[in-house]
Amino acid sequence: MSYKTLEVELENGVVHPAGSETLPAKAHALLTILAAAPAFAAETPFGSLAELGQEFCGIGNGAHTDLSTNKRHLDDLGK
Repeated sequence: MSYKTLEVELENGVVHPAGSETLPAKAHALLTILAAAPAFAAETPFGSLAELGQEFCGIGNGAHTDLSTNKRHLDDLGK
């Protein structure tokens, strides 16, 4: 059994080959309908992640330090 992929168009339930392709006179086939991609609005209704988190931008600037900056936390590392 051999397989061949053809691009076709459907019009009123009738299959038409796209371009210069030809359809066989008689065959068994599987048909996959490719739906058009949904159109996305230019703006999302809730805004971008950056816009939503803007009020939190800069919280803790310099107030919190990494444990590695305090050498006392590293005294027993690897022992």
